[in-house]
Amino acid sequence: MKILVIDDSREFRDLAAVFLAKELKNIKVVKYDVERLGKPSDHFEWSDYQAVLLDYNLGGGENGFAWLKEFRNNPAFPPTIILTAEGDEYIAVKAIKLGAADYMNKVDITPKRLAEMVLDAIDYTPEKISKLEEDKVNAEHLVRKVHEQNRKSRKEVDIGSGYRIVRIIGQGAMSKVYLAERVSDGLSLVLKILDIQKTKNDNFVKRFVREANLLATLDSPFVCRIYDHGMTEDYGFIAMEFFSRGDLKQRMELRISPEIALTYMTHIAYGLDAIHKVGIIHRDLKPANIMFRGDDSLALADFGISKKIGSTSHDLTTLGQVIGTPHYISPEQGEGKSVDHRSDIYSAGVLFYELLTRQKPYTAATAAAVIYQHVHADIPKLPEKLYGYQEIIDRTLAKKPEDRYQTAADLIEVLEKAEKNLA
Repeated sequence: MKILVIDDSREFRDLAAVFLAKELKNIKVVKYDVERLGKPSDHFEWSDYQAVLLDYNLGGGENGFAWLKEFRNNPAFPPTIILTAEGDEYIAVKAIKLGAADYMNKVDITPKRLAEMVLDAIDYTPEKISKLEEDKVNAEHLVRKVHEQNRKSRKEVDIGSGYRIVRIIGQGAMSKVYLAERVSDGLSLVLKILDIQKTKNDNFVKRFVREANLLATLDSPFVCRIYDHGMTEDYGFIAMEFFSRGDLKQRMELRISPEIALTYMTHIAYGLDAIHKVGIIHRDLKPANIMFRGDDSLALADFGISKKIGSTSHDLTTLGQVIGTPHYISPEQGEGKSVDHRSDIYSAGVLFYELLTRQKPYTAATAAAVIYQHVHADIPKLPEKLYGYQEIIDRTLAKKPEDRYQTAADLIEVLEKAEKNLA
């Protein structure tokens, strides 16, 4: 049996070979060096292999899904297991829709599990299953397996028959987030569910309801779509868009060109303009809350601590309480002062600086020290080759709100002018 391991990490290729050799007899593992060999040619001998382990993120801008989509129609292309180190919540649905036999997060790999997965994948060869039925069987097999794996580790929630929960993908202080399907049409979506019976503080319920109502007012391609929301006797729920291509935090692990950074920043500003126009301040703008759809368009997400501009509900977001992520909050937010939409513009400036430099403008050993720098430290200077963007950084990261761009629309105008100068 011959297995091909395609991964940009030599260490992982070696580890996979050791694991498989430990569990399987008469196996030969071929380690494909992506950095040296690049993408396999049209004449690559796929028929030499019984299975492929394919990394989702191949480095250098290469994507395992793109390779799978390109090669899967080759009759000789073997069953493929998608691997990821980025969290399988973002790739499960995409993997099965593209015809992968299985997927696994690298942190979960053991010799026995990897060997079993390879043997299971080989069962999904065209000789045993017609090509017409193969994708359907793969999808049903994976969804059934994931559901069974998670059924024992979580309490089943019941918000009605309209949704089928696939797996849990996140958990906050009082709510859980699930990957789910809409029964009526099979649409993959995200369900955010609040267990009312376990929530002792009524403010959490009020905040959850407020988030749903805020999202329902939005209609912008640059903001997460909400499909449904409601309350049952036991649960509050929000059914929202599922993003198959992950978040900006993942993309920042790769090298992003200044041109792409500028495009991302412009689209983020459009998202801010949309929410500000309906009176919403995001207040937690950060890479993990910028999501990507299958067509690579981005949208703002996670409005869990958002606030209606002019709201007086201090019981939910009390003045003097620091809310947000320390690396991305504005000086006034860090000091627990009242904030308006210009606080989001500051956070956008932090994002832009990080997109351009791959570094955060302020870092320190403690959250308090980071906040202190937001309030008191000088605005950082960009490297000389990026100095053309320094004015944007200076305006967005101004300590006083009145010294920043006053609206997201103002920021959009400046960013689009910068894009035209690059063209």
